[in-house]
Amino acid sequence: MISKGDSIAEHIYMLSILQQKYVVDKLKQLQLNSVQARSLTYIFLYPGTIQRDIATYLGKQQATITNILKGLEERKIIYREIPKNNERQKNIFLTSDGEQLVKQVNLIFEQLNQKICNDLTIEEKKQLKKILIKAEKSFSEN
Repeated sequence: MISKGDSIAEHIYMLSILQQKYVVDKLKQLQLNSVQARSLTYIFLYPGTIQRDIATYLGKQQATITNILKGLEERKIIYREIPKNNERQKNIFLTSDGEQLVKQVNLIFEQLNQKICNDLTIEEKKQLKKILIKAEKSFSEN
């Protein structure tokens, strides 16, 4: 039997918890939650996207996304445009404030990556990445 301290799965789980706490704390400073941040990142990557695509990407109900987008629109982080060829659909874009916020969100993840890799050598980073990809692959095959 493997003791709790020797379990690789336990170490991965604890690292995941620490990462989530780090990200949530940093996003809170930007007055965002993780769903808002992921929505903004998606809009940044796919300007002019529609609400349904964001809901699909996040695996959330349309009503949930409606509320998220309303809040972001009220904060003037996003705006919606109705295209001439389809008056029922609204394309979603970031405002300049929204673009700045996405840059700050991306910086959080860069800092997280730095925090994880800080004490690793280049070779250890390569090995760790290879091992993690292999572990991920075993989940996608089953």
